[in-house]
Amino acid sequence: MEQKKPTKAQIERRLQNAVVLVEKTTNTKSIYLADKGLRLTVTDDYAVVETLSHRHVFDKITMSGISRPYLYTDKLIDIALQNDCATQDGYSFAKLLEILKAKENQAEYNIAVYTEWWLFNCFQPLYGIAEDETSSFLVYEDYVHNLSRNQVILEQHNEDVTNKQFIDKVIKNVQEFTGHITETVILPKKTDEEIIKENIEAVAEQEMNDAMEAQA
Repeated sequence: MEQKKPTKAQIERRLQNAVVLVEKTTNTKSIYLADKGLRLTVTDDYAVVETLSHRHVFDKITMSGISRPYLYTDKLIDIALQNDCATQDGYSFAKLLEILKAKENQAEYNIAVYTEWWLFNCFQPLYGIAEDETSSFLVYEDYVHNLSRNQVILEQHNEDVTNKQFIDKVIKNVQEFTGHITETVILPKKTDEEIIKENIEAVAEQEMNDAMEAQA
């Protein structure tokens, strides 16, 4: 059945009722990093970081000025567009890093790697919640880690704190916060049957790939 196009009135009503609205502008730029399952988009006013399950919208201007998430997203898009890292599925971040690493000037490579560290957080348990034991623990662990880190940042510092001291303090806080928990298995080891099945599937996949390459 052919889907009817929304009327002008319906579109206007949707726009009025929208909770989040990011309009494309004449300067909108967007890339899809296929090997990461990540789409980055920048408009005149917003930066959007999008995965298959959620998206983050960052304002360009905040109370502190131009936001860093906007600047780094914008810069990474420009770097990708200016280098030959496009594939048939989108853009390859791994290929981009190879290109940038081979350059004499490492400025763009450093920006790309630093931005990757930040983007990595988009795929972490912080943005996932479920009822099974493993997922529940990961949500709890993420909460405890952030609480421990923030406590170190916000506490009064009467002397300089080095990077190693910072990590030691975070670990100490995590241990103190989790000292009361009962030890249980959250990541069960694989059975022999599961390992054998995975090996068989891996061999079959490799044989299929070899056959396809031979026919090419």
